[in-house]
Amino acid sequence: MKFKYVVMMTLLPLLIISVYPFLSWHFKAPVERSIQVIDKTVPKEDYREHLGLFWVLDHERVVDGTEEYYQKENDYYGYDPVEGKGDTGLTIAKDVDLIYIADTYGIYTNDLQDQPTGERSQLIYGGLNIFDWNKIIEAKGDDVTLVLEFNSIASPTDKLTRSIVEDEMGFKWSGWVGRYFSDLSSREIPPWLIQNYEKQNDKKWTFDGEGLAFVHESDEVVIIEGENLNDRVMVNWTKAGIEHYTNVKKSEYRYWFDIVKPDQQMNVEANYHIDLNKEGQEKLDAHDIPSTFPAVLHNSVEKKYYFAGDFADISADYYSRWDLPTEIYSVYSYFKPDEAFFWNNYIPVMKQIIEESK
Repeated sequence: MKFKYVVMMTLLPLLIISVYPFLSWHFKAPVERSIQVIDKTVPKEDYREHLGLFWVLDHERVVDGTEEYYQKENDYYGYDPVEGKGDTGLTIAKDVDLIYIADTYGIYTNDLQDQPTGERSQLIYGGLNIFDWNKIIEAKGDDVTLVLEFNSIASPTDKLTRSIVEDEMGFKWSGWVGRYFSDLSSREIPPWLIQNYEKQNDKKWTFDGEGLAFVHESDEVVIIEGENLNDRVMVNWTKAGIEHYTNVKKSEYRYWFDIVKPDQQMNVEANYHIDLNKEGQEKLDAHDIPSTFPAVLHNSVEKKYYFAGDFADISADYYSRWDLPTEIYSVYSYFKPDEAFFWNNYIPVMKQIIEESK
C-alpha cells in the first residue's frame, strides 16, 4: 500500500506538468481581433505561405467578432486550392484591426502539378494590383495596423503599383532577392536560377555544399559559395527592436528575403547580416549588394510594418494549443534549424503586433 502511495505521489506531479500547458491554453482569455489576411500564393492545401501567421493566431487564442477561431483554409483573400480559383473583388470589414499581406507571388501552371519541378511557367493568378491596394489604404485609416511581407511587391506585381506601394509604405526595393541554401546541388535550387546562371557565365552549374544565391529582377544571378561565408545569414535586432518586442534574439534566417532601403519615416528594428571573407565581400560589392540590410521595418506613427522575408512560411502545421513561457520556443529551433527565426522571433513579434492592433 505504501509503495502504491509513493508511486502515485511521484507520478502525479509529472502528470500535472505534462498536461498543464494544454489546460493553461484553454483557460487563457480569448483575444478578439478583426483580421484581414491576403495570400495569393496558395497552390496546395498546406497553406504554408500564411501557415505561421495562423499558428500564432490559434496559439494566442485570437478570435473574430463572432468568437470563432481563424481558419487557415478559409479566412484569407486569395487563391483557393480546393476550388481551383482566385478571389476577386477584395472587401475589407469596416471594423478591421489588422491587415496582413502574406504573399502575392501568385499561382503558376507548374505549381499545380502533383510534383512541381520549379520551372517557370504561365501565371494563373497573382500580383498585388492597384485596385486591391486602394481598398487596403482606404480601409487602413489611422488606427488599423498594416503588415506587408515579402513577396508582395516583386514580380508579378506591376511596376506602377509597386512604386505606389513603396511610396506609401516608406521604402524602395533594390530589385534583389536572396536565399541561403544548405546544399547548392539539391533539388531546392530552382531550375530557372541554374539556367540563368549558366547562360550568364557560359559554364555549367557545379556548385555543392552551402551557399547564398542572389537574384535580381533582371534575372542576374550571383552565387556566394560556402567557403566565402564566415557565418550564415543572421538577423540582428537593433536597440529599437529590442525595446519594442519581448524575447527577440539574434537568429539564423534560412529562407527567401529581399533587399530594401527604408525612407526616414521607417524605423529599422532588425537587420540581416552576412559575414563574408574578403573574396565574398568583393563579389557582393561588385554587384552593389550590401552585406547588412533591413529585415523588419516599422512606422510606429502610421502603424505600418514591412517584413523583408518569407516570415509566415513554415513547413508543417505544428500543434498550437498549448501555453508556456516564450523562452521555451527556442527549444524548437534546435530541432527545426530552418525555422529558427519563426520560433525565436516571428512569434514574439506577432504577439506584440496583435496586442497593439486594438
